[in-house]
Amino acid sequence: MTSMRFIANLRRQTLEAFADHRVNAAGYLLSAHRITTPNLQMATEVRRRELPLFADNGTKQLIDAVISQFSQEARQVTQRVKALRRQLGQLPRGRQVPKDLRNLADTLAERVLAICSGHSNTIDTETLLQRQLLMHPTHLIAQEDFATTCLVALDLEREITGWRPERIAARNRQSLRLWEKVAEHPLCQELNVYAVLSAMDYNTARDAGRLAAEAGADSAAIGLAGICGDLNATDFYVLGRASFKLARPVPRRYMRLAQVLKGIADGYRDGNRPLARFHCLGLGAPSLLPIAAAALPADTQITADATSPIHAAAKDRVLYDPENFGDRASTREIVERIVKGGNWPFLSPFTQSFKQRFGHDPEAARDWWKANGQPSISREILQKPSNLTAALPLFCEADPLIRPIARDTWIAHNHWVLGELTEGRSGPQRRELAHSIINHWLEGPSTTTSRGLKAAKRILLM
Repeated sequence: MTSMRFIANLRRQTLEAFADHRVNAAGYLLSAHRITTPNLQMATEVRRRELPLFADNGTKQLIDAVISQFSQEARQVTQRVKALRRQLGQLPRGRQVPKDLRNLADTLAERVLAICSGHSNTIDTETLLQRQLLMHPTHLIAQEDFATTCLVALDLEREITGWRPERIAARNRQSLRLWEKVAEHPLCQELNVYAVLSAMDYNTARDAGRLAAEAGADSAAIGLAGICGDLNATDFYVLGRASFKLARPVPRRYMRLAQVLKGIADGYRDGNRPLARFHCLGLGAPSLLPIAAAALPADTQITADATSPIHAAAKDRVLYDPENFGDRASTREIVERIVKGGNWPFLSPFTQSFKQRFGHDPEAARDWWKANGQPSISREILQKPSNLTAALPLFCEADPLIRPIARDTWIAHNHWVLGELTEGRSGPQRRELAHSIINHWLEGPSTTTSRGLKAAKRILLM
């Protein structure tokens, strides 16, 4: 199997909703820091259903702690970089970075590295492994060196700190030593054990892939939450020794994701070892998934997980549109679309059963809207009982009894859409589908997403 599959985070909402509809998720992930008796009972249920279960290493809490510790100081560096960018009309790099700024960024990066190493050294590898094995997993994410992930999240970029690729390679060597300990452990011989790599750009990713291939790791993973959550823009990228300037800035997350995953794939090729399995930790945005499907080798089994489909639903009231390759639509936008004559495709089994149980009456909603002077749809309108909220119960929050059921439906629906986006195509077909999804975004109006994907596609085709 060389398809791509989306793995759900193991929560009550994801396990129960799927079970109630006799729909199986492609697998589940539980992190070592979320081990509780109820969660272990759910893990047992996953294994009873013979589904893949990924045991994550629980590093996220430590990463978050380091980021919050240094975010204030890192912001000072970022603000100076932004001021320079305005002055130069482009992102500063090389000699354009003043010496005092380079020293400031370099010193801060060194301190981040020291704190990360300190945290890493307090983790007892054997204790962590025993916690992960309590889940009886099929796949295990080995302990990692997470300094690079923190540098990415804090915007301490190599072009500002002046760090050579070798500095990042040293972090990957440390991760590979930690992976080796687990991979050689007598209790892990039946498991797929993943080495967790890290990178900041194409060149550091290519080094990481080569080192992992030479170490004999045929299953690898990378933490992508920092890369995917990056809201900054960039106007250049570097592949090997060549530097490419963009006509206008694009969101960095699209380009960096393409650079890093292509770099790892090329590094494995350099190391002359096939990459059997690759897991993308924290990759859940519908517009970013096809980059992974296109960047990694056709014969690699790709999996991805993220809490983003949960956060999109629970925090942002966002549903992924199954007719538009998972494009985000807030409940407010969906209701606006319906009252103006459109509709919502009830394609997932979760939204279908909600509709059967609670109803969906677009005509009644339009009547209310016209009778009330065609107001613009606000959160307040969706939360106040009316004929509108009674007509569109899936997208409104006026009924306290239906509200939690609707919220759980959104979460399950978003997971289902990501599963549909990634499932069912394998090998070269997977790449074709990925490029056709990217092209779909590029054929629409120019948005920050389409500009990001256009730059990513350029990198992927090089």
